[in-house]
Amino acid sequence: MAIDAGGTFMKGGVLENGILLPEPYLEQPSRSEADAESFTAHFASLIIRLAGAYMKGSGTPEHDVTFRIGTAFPGPFDYERGISRIRGLGKYEQLYGLPVGELLKKELRRRAGLPGSDPWMRSLADADIAFGNDAALFGMGAAKRYPGERLLCLTLGTGLGSVFMDRGRTVSGSDGVPESGMLYAETFEGAPVDGQFGRRGVMALADALQARREGDDVIDLAAAAARGESAALRVWRTYGERLGRMLRPYAASFRPDRLILGGQIAKSLPLFGASLTDALLPVRLPVLYEDDLLRLVFYGADMLFVFD
Repeated sequence: MAIDAGGTFMKGGVLENGILLPEPYLEQPSRSEADAESFTAHFASLIIRLAGAYMKGSGTPEHDVTFRIGTAFPGPFDYERGISRIRGLGKYEQLYGLPVGELLKKELRRRAGLPGSDPWMRSLADADIAFGNDAALFGMGAAKRYPGERLLCLTLGTGLGSVFMDRGRTVSGSDGVPESGMLYAETFEGAPVDGQFGRRGVMALADALQARREGDDVIDLAAAAARGESAALRVWRTYGERLGRMLRPYAASFRPDRLILGGQIAKSLPLFGASLTDALLPVRLPVLYEDDLLRLVFYGADMLFVFD
């Protein structure tokens, strides 16, 4: 089972032998503001509902199923040990320092031991649980499509997520890639990258260029640019130019075969793609928009169990 634990919604799908099934797919509020016990129970309920829907529709014998649970979780997070390091971000605050994986496994075992629980619940309680960064899992999913290539993958939404991939494996600390393997904490023109190329960055850029009306958000700026409004067009051209200049040294060192973008802001690639490509020069590489980010995240969650 693959889970995307976003700050607002949790979404879950099922992969069988490495293939994402069209059903079941479930979505529920994240309750990222809840205390640890309530959140764990809520998380476990989604997993149980997902497993139950799969078992009902698959025809798999109840005693002949092995479950794994791969979860995309926002950072900072100790993904190897399953411990949350999130604080000061307005989500999952009450999980700070706690072993989320262990708490989840304990709750699944408790539920499996209740009278009347389905036999497959015991297998579910024994499932391996792994966590990964959502942007990294997006890149891992993209790497399934381009298994022999080096990829630089970005998610552009609330902030900037990133991962460098080399033939299906994440890269960190070499070939110009930061030690963390991610760009969000790197600086560009004296400020952290994360705040400059996500939603806050677009809004700040629009304000600086006097291109935003009161109440406008990123989607409104994109619509205005699509209508041909010059001020909004200037925002997106500038955004692409700055993104390209920020990425250029990393792309020059890492030499990816493709730059793959996902997320809400990436939907506006037609508005900033030309200036992005120009600003990357002399580095030349295809820039692609991936419109099904969640599907690739789910495939990345499955790949957590491929490499040990």
